[in-house]
Amino acid sequence: MNFIQTLYIDVSKDPFRDNFGWVAPEYHLIGWALSCLQLHKLYGNITLYANSRAAHLLIDSLRLPYSNINLAHDELILIHPEVWALSKIYTYSLQEQPFLHIDGDVFLFSSFNPDLLKGELIAQNVEVATENHYMHTQNELMQYFTFFPPCVKRDFESGIPFQACNAGILGGHNLSFFHDYAASAFEYVHQNADSLKYINVSNFNVFFEQHLFYALAKEKGIPVNVLIGGIIEDNGYKNMSDFQDVPFNCYYLHLLGHFKRDEFTCIQMAAKLRELYPEYYERIVALFRGKNLQLSPCGFMNDLNQSTKHIDEQANTHLQRLKHAAKQCPPNIDKELFQSDFKTFYRQLLSFLQTNDSVESLSQRDLAAQHWVRHLFSESSGLLNQMIVRCAETEIIESAYNWAGLFNKNWRVGAGYYSDLQIESGQFYNLVVPEATDNGFSLYDINEIDNTLLQLLSEPMSISDVLIKMQDYFDDDILQNHSEVYQRLILTSIKELVIKKAIQPV
Repeated sequence: MNFIQTLYIDVSKDPFRDNFGWVAPEYHLIGWALSCLQLHKLYGNITLYANSRAAHLLIDSLRLPYSNINLAHDELILIHPEVWALSKIYTYSLQEQPFLHIDGDVFLFSSFNPDLLKGELIAQNVEVATENHYMHTQNELMQYFTFFPPCVKRDFESGIPFQACNAGILGGHNLSFFHDYAASAFEYVHQNADSLKYINVSNFNVFFEQHLFYALAKEKGIPVNVLIGGIIEDNGYKNMSDFQDVPFNCYYLHLLGHFKRDEFTCIQMAAKLRELYPEYYERIVALFRGKNLQLSPCGFMNDLNQSTKHIDEQANTHLQRLKHAAKQCPPNIDKELFQSDFKTFYRQLLSFLQTNDSVESLSQRDLAAQHWVRHLFSESSGLLNQMIVRCAETEIIESAYNWAGLFNKNWRVGAGYYSDLQIESGQFYNLVVPEATDNGFSLYDINEIDNTLLQLLSEPMSISDVLIKMQDYFDDDILQNHSEVYQRLILTSIKELVIKKAIQPV
């Protein structure tokens, strides 16, 4: 089985200035590095299919350890810069031996099950379209396109939500299928070239790569081995970005879609690269600095030699985001009270941030924090005996409005809770965590259970004792009749606060 990856960089793109669907360009490069390095660690020989511009980036600049480089993509010209999946399909068409293609946003932390790799066809999973996601694009295609591959046409006319095979991984032993599939995909795109201006071209990639793959395999009666069983709704992917749970609780991550645009997730990914392959992390940072390009202020320090942080109120992206959020007073809220509460909150926040935390000590904390979840949760048998304590650097600011929630509503991508968040008055807890980054802090809205836990853990305590003491805040009915739910709730809160660097093991 050959393990392969594809990167094609169009002449209109600059990998140091264009984000390729990520929050920022540096996360695109960090993702490629982590994906390749983990594959190399597990399987050794990895082949890169690329054009010369992409190969120069990954081989000459990042120095990633690909065993073989194929520059066949120098012959490929995309008819539209957004039909990026054609470069992968072109790679599939070139294969002469069984293969597995792994996307550059897929991260593997343990080898695949050998039975998976025996399949005629292999994919990540089967997904089904939902009304609010790809079905809108399907309607566009049916309205404007003049050509559909026969298997696609029959599937669309069936009247049922279409299914697709997620191509985070894609491959198999049936090479003749891939030759037919690739030819059909190119025809699908080129026959409708004049209609691309009427549709969401980026969403079309799912159709000519993933849906076509599924429909053609179904028509030919070829079974597909999948890594993840069951059928997942196209907007229902979960646990695909849980870097804190690798490798002890999961071994496969895929930052598809909105995960790439969520900076919190990207920061976790960058921290994982820094933990596992620090020389590559530093190389990528140095490449951007060498070009005098600004790194994301949420995830990086531009001057690692600074010994202390100084919050520049005007230049700080987080603070500007907060101010912007505070101007969006809902019509049902008393504007004067809303703004008054923000001024009080903002003043307390600035006061806390003006204390000079050592960048070096926070950086060392970040390295240690990569092991906290694994240290506490990797062995369930000893979990209750683990000692934990609140991180001393943190601060909780109470407010009448959910400023941390409103901040995340404007910042976090793909988190349904924040997109649906309604602003109303009440009692809210804003957790501030100092960071060794240009912005200097992270801001989280925490609930009353989280706040109580943090107050309780001002001194070290075993998780067993925490579970006992937290019982004082719950009704007897819950404790007697739903003890497992109670314990799971508290342990989940502890884990989330560990991830946020508010609780640490002793």
